[in-house]
Amino acid sequence: MKDKQKNTTDVRFRLTSELHEPLKKMAEKDQRSMNYLMNKAVELLLTQESAKA
Repeated sequence: MKDKQKNTTDVRFRLTSELHEPLKKMAEKDQRSMNYLMNKAVELLLTQESAKA
């Protein structure tokens, strides 16, 4: 196990093909994993929602 690894939870969901392909290309372009981008997207959504409250 990596020393820097944070506590994680396995979450599985369906992603439409229309979102999957652009996400995959973005990950390759940015040299990031799709998992990293998904975590950042959720983080951004939660930040925006908490700013509304």
